[in-house]
Amino acid sequence: MKPIMLVPVISITLALVFYSTAVWRNWRLKVLTTAHIILLWLGLAADALATRMMGLSVEQTTWDFHTISGNAGLGLMALLAITGSWAKWSGHDAILRGFHRYAVPVWVIWFASYATGVVIGIQRA
Repeated sequence: MKPIMLVPVISITLALVFYSTAVWRNWRLKVLTTAHIILLWLGLAADALATRMMGLSVEQTTWDFHTISGNAGLGLMALLAITGSWAKWSGHDAILRGFHRYAVPVWVIWFASYATGVVIGIQRA
């Protein structure tokens, strides 16, 4: 692994931990809490950093399944964090109680990109 890839690999793995904890604890509790929202924002920050650094490490972006699902996952996770924050601070209880129905499919899309990134990384090592 190139030393320049160490930071994005650590960052994207932190995003996995933050996103997974937020989404699956929300699914288990069936209500979105402030802690879940904070974890979503931390995951988003780690994901954005990793995505930017990985983009800088390649000469030309290849629009394959990994890149498309990764960008879609990043955008959808941003939408989740924004929607969850808005629902929490405006008191939309129905959204807070049903949030897990949308968060899990978004997490699956995001995880597909994470998993393909791992496979691509192993093949290049």
